[in-house]
Amino acid sequence: MALGPYRNLTTLTASILFLHPKCQVLNHGGQRIFGDGRLDWIASYDYKVFQNFLRYSIYISKGGMRGQYGGSIIHSHAFDEKYNTSTLFRGAALGLVKENIDSLFWKESLRISNHIRSSGVELFELLEKEPRIRFLMPIRNPMDCSKSNILTGHVGLFGRELEQPSEEDVLELILDEILWFKRLQSSRPDRFYYFFEFDLGWNVLVDMEKFLCLTPNAEWASIALKACSVESKYDHSDSFVSYFRDSVTRKFAGYPEFANNMLKFAAGAT
Repeated sequence: MALGPYRNLTTLTASILFLHPKCQVLNHGGQRIFGDGRLDWIASYDYKVFQNFLRYSIYISKGGMRGQYGGSIIHSHAFDEKYNTSTLFRGAALGLVKENIDSLFWKESLRISNHIRSSGVELFELLEKEPRIRFLMPIRNPMDCSKSNILTGHVGLFGRELEQPSEEDVLELILDEILWFKRLQSSRPDRFYYFFEFDLGWNVLVDMEKFLCLTPNAEWASIALKACSVESKYDHSDSFVSYFRDSVTRKFAGYPEFANNMLKFAAGAT
């Protein structure tokens, strides 16, 4: 499952994984799952409920629509004709539901994160009860992510009442989400995995494949590389970049290597 903020490369990640012949992807759909006792294994784990969730997720991932109703990832913006993902998918001739599924990837990131916290879930206890669960977080340039969340209105999903949120306000929320995940990953690296935008390439694809217990497939990695292009559309003021540096240095002081990687986003950001 994806965790972390929206506008954080989760759609790209899910689309790349959907090109894998053994990976099924559910895009959104939380509004149909959260709060339903037959499906919501997060709020109260039960093996049968988890099995119901898996079956239901695969079922609805062959249909659906764009937006939060969710369903197949092909309804997302990543499969718009201006991108090459749809062409790569058609060329792979995989079908909307894979014949043999090793892994189901659920892309509902921040809503899942919020649901975990609001439900008072003890994540490490949950991991012991269900060994199949894995959590993944891409890390896009947090400054780009901040501007994108403001422009798209996704800032409201952070659960904070901000009438006119500034870039700095949203950046703080994004960095808090990343820090939450980093702390979890430091304790259980076998169950939490992240990668940085600037590292997205062959090694990350192979690492994700292994992390999600997918059957190794070099042909998939070769195809997926063609969809891995990430370009920033934003310019950032010197003051915003300086604010970013200070916030990262402060928040991630306990993880110096991680902080150094985060600070790479500030290089040439203006």
